[in-house]
Amino acid sequence: MFALTDEGARARGLRIIAPERPGYGLSDVHHFDTLAETACDVRALADALELDRFVLLGVSGGGPHAVAAAALLKSRVMRMVLIAPVGPVAASEHIRMSHLHHFIFSRMAPSHHAAGAFFLGLRTMIDWAPGAAYQLLMQRVTASDHEALLRPEVRDNLQATLREGLRRSIDGPLQDLRLYCGPWDLPLGEIDVPTVMWQGSADTIVPPDAAYHLAGALHNCRLEVVEGAGHYWVFGEFDRVLDTVRASWP
Repeated sequence: MFALTDEGARARGLRIIAPERPGYGLSDVHHFDTLAETACDVRALADALELDRFVLLGVSGGGPHAVAAAALLKSRVMRMVLIAPVGPVAASEHIRMSHLHHFIFSRMAPSHHAAGAFFLGLRTMIDWAPGAAYQLLMQRVTASDHEALLRPEVRDNLQATLREGLRRSIDGPLQDLRLYCGPWDLPLGEIDVPTVMWQGSADTIVPPDAAYHLAGALHNCRLEVVEGAGHYWVFGEFDRVLDTVRASWP
């Protein structure tokens, strides 16, 4: 997915490291009981690459994992950047969600069979009818996302990302959904890593109110609401994000 950032990152002297989470792509399946445990993978990767200081970037479903890593590695994280992150949806009684979001995060997520059937159906559609899968995505997003998603390089990138992510199994998204919808048990108020969060006000893929809740819980977070934007606005704003990352260095 983040191949689209390569040219802009190189121009700014940035190195983008985008690991595949367990169960996605070529990464082996590994069971985690809690979201906090996933941070050990980030620490192991940073240690192996000898990264003393770095910026954490979490987009959409990567957001909760970035927050977990920031909680564990706060002394090594220069800044955290969150873009349309999945928020703590388990606190649904305090968070406004659409009927579809409520069904996915409150009704479907607790059922391994229901969630498995959903992701198997998605994987089959991506394998056999990628165009139809993309059209289904287009129907779910706001009009503000259409311009970005109609760009050929974005379409090709997202289709390849979905196909690659589910190439071996559906264990990755199944585990993510379980972790997102359970108690995070992270000391959010103790994470003092300087954080910038961008969230589209018209996002139909993740509940914006959950992201706002997360921003309020983080001690040192600046929330920037992109009015009228959906979930995929970042595909036209990578330079804006990379400039924020570059500004983290003295």
